[in-house]
Amino acid sequence: MANGLDYAGGIPGGAAIAAAGYRFVCRYLTPGGPGLPGKLLTPGEADDLRANGIDIVANWETTADAMLNGYDAGRADAAAALRQALACGGSADRPIYFSADFDATPEQQAPINAYLQGAATVLGTKNVGIYGGYWTVSRALDAGVAAWAWQTQAWSGGNQDPRINILQNVSLGYAHVNGVECDIDQSLTADFGQWSLGGDMQLSDTITDAYGNQVSVGDALKWLLYHTDLTVDQIGGEGTRTAMPAVFTGWPQLNGRTIVDALAEIGAHLGISGYQAPTNQT
Repeated sequence: MANGLDYAGGIPGGAAIAAAGYRFVCRYLTPGGPGLPGKLLTPGEADDLRANGIDIVANWETTADAMLNGYDAGRADAAAALRQALACGGSADRPIYFSADFDATPEQQAPINAYLQGAATVLGTKNVGIYGGYWTVSRALDAGVAAWAWQTQAWSGGNQDPRINILQNVSLGYAHVNGVECDIDQSLTADFGQWSLGGDMQLSDTITDAYGNQVSVGDALKWLLYHTDLTVDQIGGEGTRTAMPAVFTGWPQLNGRTIVDALAEIGAHLGISGYQAPTNQT
């Protein structure tokens, strides 16, 4: 078990967190506005945390009950969350926890589950996590819409689901690190979603695109090369533009989305930036 922190009111800094004896942080991929100036994880903070041996776990939370907005909101939020995680040095094979930061009723579980299903169309169910109280977390795990769970002791009635990965231990009160008030978390599994266990995707790995299609990273990369000015020389290979993989034949338009949109989605999955949008959309 390792002890960690989550915070939004300020940035303690990696050195101070390490000196206080904490080993990981659960950080938000969303801004908090003037009231919570330390909420958003930035690339600079992520670099500082890693430099001081502090591991990172990703969370997405806008408003406390945003998950009640259901499937489409989950899909959109997951795409934005993945972009921010990749910008901060995360990888697409690590989970993102989505917050139900309120005492959800059984009747509210249906839109919460739908939200997580929407998120899974972008991340894959194996990379979808939930934060919340005991009943919200347990119902999501029972339904198979989340593979990871970060439970808070709030709204839990003294119960703790044995399947959770992280516990937000309210009974310990707050930690004050470098003048910042922080919640205290405890990891309960060896892999609790920390970024250090992630790695670069292999060509044989599969990703789920924005349309729910399972495609291999290798084919996605070939498609990127075909539709941009990138060549395999630029990624350490040999030769020039590769042949269009058959799996992407007939992709000029899908569900009202153009192939430019698909390029952006797959590019985000692969962490490729700076490419030019294709001018030929055939």
